[in-house]
Amino acid sequence: MASKESRVIRFGLIGYGTHGQWAVVPAMRAAHGVRLAAVADLMPANLAKLEDKNIAGYTDYRQMLKREKLDAVYIATRVESHCAAAVASFKAGLHVITEKPMATSIRECRRMISAAKQADKLLGVDFESRYSPGFRQIRQWIVAGHIGRVRAIHIDSMWDGHKIWGALGERRRRFCESSGCLDCGIHKLDLARYFNGGGAWRDIKAFGAWFGEHVKYPSHIAIMAHLDTGVLVTINASFAFTAYIKRRIKGVIYEGLAILGDKGVIVLHQSPDGERHLELVGEKIAKIIPFADHGHDAVITLLLNDFAESIRKHTPLPYEIATGYDGLMAQSCADEANRLAIKAGDSGRSAPLR
Repeated sequence: MASKESRVIRFGLIGYGTHGQWAVVPAMRAAHGVRLAAVADLMPANLAKLEDKNIAGYTDYRQMLKREKLDAVYIATRVESHCAAAVASFKAGLHVITEKPMATSIRECRRMISAAKQADKLLGVDFESRYSPGFRQIRQWIVAGHIGRVRAIHIDSMWDGHKIWGALGERRRRFCESSGCLDCGIHKLDLARYFNGGGAWRDIKAFGAWFGEHVKYPSHIAIMAHLDTGVLVTINASFAFTAYIKRRIKGVIYEGLAILGDKGVIVLHQSPDGERHLELVGEKIAKIIPFADHGHDAVITLLLNDFAESIRKHTPLPYEIATGYDGLMAQSCADEANRLAIKAGDSGRSAPLR
C-alpha cells in the first residue's frame, strides 16, 4: 500500500473546452503523482474528444463530485461559473485549483476563500506566469538584494487576443465581455505582487481604448497604481495589438518590463526578431541572460506537481502558487481598473460604448 507521502492525487477537471484540451489535460499527463480521473463539461461533443476512455465523463460536474472518489478538482470553465463550481467542490471535501480570473467579482472571490477555509482545503489560482523560469529568475534577483528595495514596477503586455476574426474570434469576444484584456492582463497584476512579495492595491487609476469593438470592457487598458508597500506600478495590457490586421509581430506577443530598485534595475528586453533577454544592473553585479519561458502546459505541470505535494504533506502552498487571497488582490485591481476605464470612456470617443 502506498504511503501518504507517495500516493497519487486524483483530479477531476471541470471544463474541457479550448484551455482544458490544449493545456490542462496535457499538463496532468506530465505531472508527477497526479491522475486525471474524471472530466465534466456541459458539451457532450467536448467529452467525446477525451482520448483516454478510462477517464469518466460527465455533463454535470455535480454528478462527478458525487460519484467519483477524488482528492481535488481543476476548474477551467468560463469565469462566470468558477465560484459555484469551487464552492460545490469544497463542500464535497476537495481541494481546488481554479483558472484565472478567479471569479467575476470580489464578492465571489471572498465566498470561495471562505468556503476553502471552512472545508480546510487548499485553494490555488492558476497564475502560471509565476512558474515561468524567466519571471522566477527576476524574483530570485530581487530576493537576493541585487537591486535593493523595489520602488517601481512597469509592465507592458501586448497581444492580439486571438484576432477579431477566425475560429477563436468568438472566444476573444467572450473575454472582452467578461474581463476585457485583463482576462490575460490579470497575470501581470499578479506578477507585480509576486515580484514585490505581496502588498495591497491602492490609488488605482485607469483609462481604456475599445478600437471600435462593441464589447463591454476595453481591449486595451493603461493602469497606474500603488502597492501599500510603497511601490509604484504601471501596467499596459492589450488585446488590440495587431488584432485588426492579418500580420503579427515576430514573437506574437510583445512584453516589456522594468523594475527599479534603489540600488539597481531589472529590464526585460525584446528584440525585433522576438527574442527576449533579461538584464540586471546593480551596484555589484551586471549581467544579461536569455529570458527562459515555457508553454502553458509545462508551467501548469509544475503548478500541479507542487499542489499535489502540498496535499500529500498537508503543508501550505509554496510561494509560486497564487492563493485565494492573491486571486482576490488581482481581482480587486482588475475590477476597479475596468470600472474606471468604462467611467472615463473610450480614449477615442466622448463617452463609453456601453
